[in-house]
Amino acid sequence: MENIAIITYNCISRTTSFPSGWHERNGRKALLLQNTKGEGSWQDGQIDADRRREQVRTLWDELRAELPKLDHVVVYVGANGSQSAIALAAQLSPAKVTFVGCDCGLLEKEVLVRAAGMGDARRLLCECGGHVTLERMFHRFLESGELISDDPS
Repeated sequence: MENIAIITYNCISRTTSFPSGWHERNGRKALLLQNTKGEGSWQDGQIDADRRREQVRTLWDELRAELPKLDHVVVYVGANGSQSAIALAAQLSPAKVTFVGCDCGLLEKEVLVRAAGMGDARRLLCECGGHVTLERMFHRFLESGELISDDPS
């Protein structure tokens, strides 16, 4: 893989500010599509499910123009907004998608993934909000070209 996108209705990091858009390192490119408005799962001013669905649709509108350039898309599916994220991801081949989600409503998310015809997509469990996991995946991809490592660190 040379080009990926990471899309989340949160921001990818709790501690570091990464701007949305393309990031390049070591000949690899990662497109971050995230909520950079300070709303998210780890803040006091959490956004509700309707706002998260709206955020997901807005981010996917940005992603559509970039799809021809992408080898893979990482999609965060949290407690709210996962239905629309999964439905939009179903427009892609399951081989091009990794769903990253917390275990909140895990059974429902799994049913949605399978109902959308995405049963063969890779799935990865993460912490609520996905911030740590998504940031780790972002850096790992830009450094090594891999999204997931067997190394637990």
